[in-house]
Amino acid sequence: MSNLSFRPNVVAIIVAGLAGFAFSLIWYSPLLFGDIWAAASGEAAASMPIWKLFVAPLREIISAWVLAVLIANCGINDRKGAVALGLFLWFGFYVVQLAGAVIWDGMSPVLGVVHAGDWLIKMLLMAVIVTAWPKRSGRMHERSA
Repeated sequence: MSNLSFRPNVVAIIVAGLAGFAFSLIWYSPLLFGDIWAAASGEAAASMPIWKLFVAPLREIISAWVLAVLIANCGINDRKGAVALGLFLWFGFYVVQLAGAVIWDGMSPVLGVVHAGDWLIKMLLMAVIVTAWPKRSGRMHERSA
């Protein structure tokens, strides 16, 4: 059985999480899908409470930490493996959850697709950053039992 304890590379996890958050800022901006998101959700980015911009990055940092744990315990050490894991997790969890929101909670399918695209790119980006971060002596090695 795998040992889930490891020494995380905190810098790589924070960078990956913040990169995911920065990507979302662009994704939901008028440059990409901000207008579609606003129309489908009935929200305006300007009406968002400022506290959300401070709390929101925590989601991505937590996701990057979970990815780091899984990457370390699966022995993934290349971008191809990171991308495969990111796709697998995105489809198996995020897409399935969004489908439930569309089917049962009345979420617009367009809004679901916008959110799914955001999380697809974020999962891939964070997984690759955590995996490709320069290896140093403290990088995500399992502790000996």
